[in-house]
Amino acid sequence: MKEKIKILVVDDEEVVCRSVNRILSKEGYRVDEALRPEVALEKMKGAGYDLVFTDWKMPGIDGMELIARIKEIRPETDIVMITGYSSIESAVKAMSLGAFNYIPKPFTPNELSNITARAIERRRLLREERSKAEKTYVIFEYVMPDDLYYLPEHAWVRVGEGKEVAEIGIDDVYQKTIGRITKIDLPEPGGLVTQGNPYAEIHASGERIYQSFSPISGMVAEVNQELKRDAGLVNKDPYGKGWIARVNPSSLEEDLKNLLHGDAVIKWWLKREIIERRQENYVNVVALDPKFKFEIAAEPGGEKIRSCFACGTCTAICPVREIDDEYNPRKIIRMALLGMREEVLASNFIWLCASCYSCEEYCPQGVKFTEVINAIKNIAVREGHIPPSFITQLELIRTHGRLYPIDDFDNKKRKKEGLPPIRMEAGGAERTYELSGLKKMMTKTVRPSP
Repeated sequence: MKEKIKILVVDDEEVVCRSVNRILSKEGYRVDEALRPEVALEKMKGAGYDLVFTDWKMPGIDGMELIARIKEIRPETDIVMITGYSSIESAVKAMSLGAFNYIPKPFTPNELSNITARAIERRRLLREERSKAEKTYVIFEYVMPDDLYYLPEHAWVRVGEGKEVAEIGIDDVYQKTIGRITKIDLPEPGGLVTQGNPYAEIHASGERIYQSFSPISGMVAEVNQELKRDAGLVNKDPYGKGWIARVNPSSLEEDLKNLLHGDAVIKWWLKREIIERRQENYVNVVALDPKFKFEIAAEPGGEKIRSCFACGTCTAICPVREIDDEYNPRKIIRMALLGMREEVLASNFIWLCASCYSCEEYCPQGVKFTEVINAIKNIAVREGHIPPSFITQLELIRTHGRLYPIDDFDNKKRKKEGLPPIRMEAGGAERTYELSGLKKMMTKTVRPSP
C-alpha cells in the first residue's frame, strides 16, 4: 500500500527536502521534492499527490498561499505545514485553509513518520465516512461538543467556572486517526505548558508515538491518573473520562483567540468538507439553527443532549433499529446538535421511539435519549408537526372519551368479574381539551412529514 502513496516535499532548504525524502522513502513511500513553491504548483498540475509537506516561510509564495493554491488544484490532497515558528495561530490559519496538521522544526524521523501515518489513516476514515453519506445523511461522523474550544483535529479546552482551571485533551478526530491508544506519558503536575508546544506523548497501536500539542499555556495543576490504568479511555470517551490534564491558565483570553469555539468548529468542518469535495449534497450552514440544541436542553428531559459524542451505542442497542435499519438514534441527535431544526421536527423518526429505555442504560455519557426525544416531540407538537395518526387518536378521545369503543361484550366481561359497567357513550373530554390547550394544538396546520 505504501508504494501507492505519493508525497511531495516543498522547502527552500535542500537539506530539509532531502531529509524528508530519505526518511519517508525508507518506509516505502514515493517522494518528490520541490525547492520552490512555483515548481510545486507545476508538479501538482501534472501529478496527483496524496500528501504535501510544505514549509511556512519561503521567498515569493509562502506556505499559507501555497496551501490555498494547492487546494484549488487538488482539493483532495492532504497538507502538513512545516514550521520553525511554533505558533498555534499560524497552525490554525493553515488548517482553516485546508491543511491537515503542522509539524514544528526540528522534528525527528519518528515524528515525521507518525504524522504521515496519521494523515493516511485520516484519508481512509474520511473515505469510509463519505461512503456512508447516502444512508446517514450526515456526511462525517466525528464528534465536536459545542461547549469546548478547539485546535481542530487535534486538541480541545474546557474552561471551568471562574476561568481559573481549564481541562485539556485530544479531540475525536485525532484519537480516531492514531488508532488504539496503549499508553500516555502525562505531563508533571507543577510543570509549565505552552500553547502550540508538546506536553504529552501518546503511544498507539503499531508502536507509534505521537506528540500532543497543548492548546493553552499555563501550569499543570492535575493530570488524569485513570489514564495510567486505562489509556483507552481517550478512545472511549475523549471529551469526558479521557481528559488528559487540568491547567491553571497564564494567558487564557489570548490563547482562546487562537482556537475555535463550539458552533464555529462545526462550520469550519463543513467548509473544509466542501473545499475538499466540491459537491452539493451538504448541509446548508446558513440554514442551520445554532440555538436549536439549547431549545431542546431547556425542555424537561432534554438537558443532557449536548453531552452526546455520537459513539453510536444508542443505535446499536435500539430494538426499533432491528426492525427498521433506517431508524438511527445517533443520526437524530447529530442532526439536532448541528441545528437542522426543521428536518428534525418534521421527521417521522422522532415518533418511532419505543420508549424502552435500553439506550439510557448503556449510554456512556448518561444522555437520556428517550427523554430527549420526548423533548423534541414537545417542540414539534407546539409548532404543528403532528402525525395524522396522533390527531385521529386525539379526536377519538375528544369525542368519545376513549380510544376504543365499549360494547355489551365488554360490560358482560366486567360484570362477570364483579366490576361496574362502563357507559357506552362517554363524553366530557371537550372541556379538558380546552383547559389543557389540546384543542388549540389540534387546530394548527399539520405539516406533512418527510
